[in-house]
Amino acid sequence: MQFRTHSHRFAEAIINSDQALLTRYKEFTDALYSITDLELVKDYISKKIQHRQRGTSFKSLTSTINSLIKSRINSIPGWNSEVEIFNDEIGILGNTEWRLDFACDNALCVEVAFNHGEAIAWNLLKPVLAFELNHVKKAVQGKLGIYVCATDDLKKSGNIDSSSGSFEKVLRYLTPMMNQLTVPIMIIGLEAPTNFFIDRNSKNVISKSFIPDITDISAKIQTNDGQELSGKIIEYSHAAYQGNPASIVFQYSGDNITIYENYVNNIEYEI
Repeated sequence: MQFRTHSHRFAEAIINSDQALLTRYKEFTDALYSITDLELVKDYISKKIQHRQRGTSFKSLTSTINSLIKSRINSIPGWNSEVEIFNDEIGILGNTEWRLDFACDNALCVEVAFNHGEAIAWNLLKPVLAFELNHVKKAVQGKLGIYVCATDDLKKSGNIDSSSGSFEKVLRYLTPMMNQLTVPIMIIGLEAPTNFFIDRNSKNVISKSFIPDITDISAKIQTNDGQELSGKIIEYSHAAYQGNPASIVFQYSGDNITIYENYVNNIEYEI
C-alpha cells in the first residue's frame, strides 16, 4: 500500500537521527508497502464470502487491512501486537482501553485506527500515555508514536464508514492538541487501491482487471465498447498465449466464452 505522512513534533527528524528507530520504522513502513492490491481484494472477497455464509454483513476494507498489517508485523522479531500500556498488577484498569495495536523494543508505539472520528483524540493520546511518567506502572515505554489511518480517498474506495476518522481529519487535531500531544508522532495516511474499489451500494468489488484464481462466482463485465455482460466466471488463465493478455472463461447466455482482459473496462465480482 502507498501512503502519505505527516511529522508531529519533529518525528521524522528524530527517526532519521536514531539508527535503531530508523531500522524499526523502516520495518513497519516496508510491511505497509508490501501489501498489494491483489492481496487486499482477494482477502476482502474471502472474508465477504465467509460473512455471507454466516448471514452477517461485511462492507469495507478495514478488517482486511487490519489483518494483513497484523500478520506482517507479527512475523517480525521484536514486534508485538495488542500491547498493554500499563502493567496492571492489581487488575483495576481492565484491558482493551489501555492497549496499543503494536509496539517494539520500548521504542515505537503504533495505533492503527479506522474507528469513529470522535475517537481520534483518544487514539492520539495513547502514545503519550506510553511515553510519559504516570502514577500507574508501565508495561511499555515508548520513544516515538505512529498513528495509521485511512485517507479520504481510501475511505471512499474502501467503502469505509463516512463517520470514521481520516488522515485529513487527524491533522486538524494536532494544533489544538499541541500541549497535550507532547511526544513525537508520525501520522501515516493509507492511500486508496489503484485497481479496484468497493461499491457503496452492493458492497461488491469493482476491478479494472481480472482477479487471479477467483472463479465459480457471478460477475458483471462492462466492455470497452459499452456492452454489459452478466454471467459466471468458470476459469481464469494467467497464460499470455501468443501475446494475448490474461483471460477468463465466462458463462454467458448459456455459452462458455473466452474474454480477454484488454477487452474489459471493469468487472464487478458479485459476492
